[in-house]
Amino acid sequence: MGYEQILFEQRGSVGLITLNRPEKLNAWTSHMMVEMRSAIDHCMAEPSIAAVVVTGAGRAFCAGADIGGEFQARAQKRERGEPDREPEAATGENDWVTYLRNLPKPTIAAINGTAVGIGVTQVLPMDIRIASEQAKFGMFFVRMGLVPELASSALLPQMIGSARALEWCLTGRLVPAAEAREAGLISEVVPGDKLLDRALELGEQLANNSAPSMVMIRELLRVNGTQSDTKLAMRREGEALQKAYASPEHKEAIAAFFEKRPPVFRR
Repeated sequence: MGYEQILFEQRGSVGLITLNRPEKLNAWTSHMMVEMRSAIDHCMAEPSIAAVVVTGAGRAFCAGADIGGEFQARAQKRERGEPDREPEAATGENDWVTYLRNLPKPTIAAINGTAVGIGVTQVLPMDIRIASEQAKFGMFFVRMGLVPELASSALLPQMIGSARALEWCLTGRLVPAAEAREAGLISEVVPGDKLLDRALELGEQLANNSAPSMVMIRELLRVNGTQSDTKLAMRREGEALQKAYASPEHKEAIAAFFEKRPPVFRR
């Protein structure tokens, strides 16, 4: 597979995607998103890959949308009276958020440096987010006269609370990694030279878990995370449990317990 704006390789059971425009601080383009989806689709179809890690090349993770390649081009379209639409990969029927949430395998964002604008919002729907000590996060939309996208106006308050989300979005300030972890945006902060190893370690850890269980857990946490009706939440859990009880993975876990060995969920 040949890509222009990302790198892809398989490391053990993990598909590693690296945003690869370091000379532009990995500024986002619609072409980059298309390539990311292509690489992720490959990971979903490859049986030997169990998880996906996304990181950035160089000193930044993603410095937001490419101002010249995206914003200026769209402004010129508007001046010419041409239709101005968001990329289909971002907002279409299979939009980025829905796409990530419906993946059968988990995703991990390893945020190696500064992430602003869409550099932040594109990782919010991922399952696990970790960052290096050098990482900083900025909801820079207000600085560009814009508003948050990719459902981040819903996802960010759910993760960090409405008060912090408002402060971060209205000021557009850079939030250091330690504060982002304390707020709940990321789950772990590690030294920069250890970030990729830690992300790959997490990927391998997930690879050893029951894949069907992880799919159902991700869905339950998503739909029940803002559910105030506990009876409905328990009903969903009960339906998922019935499927889990009947699964080969559950039977293997019971057998492994009595045989005093780790369960083997992947063949």
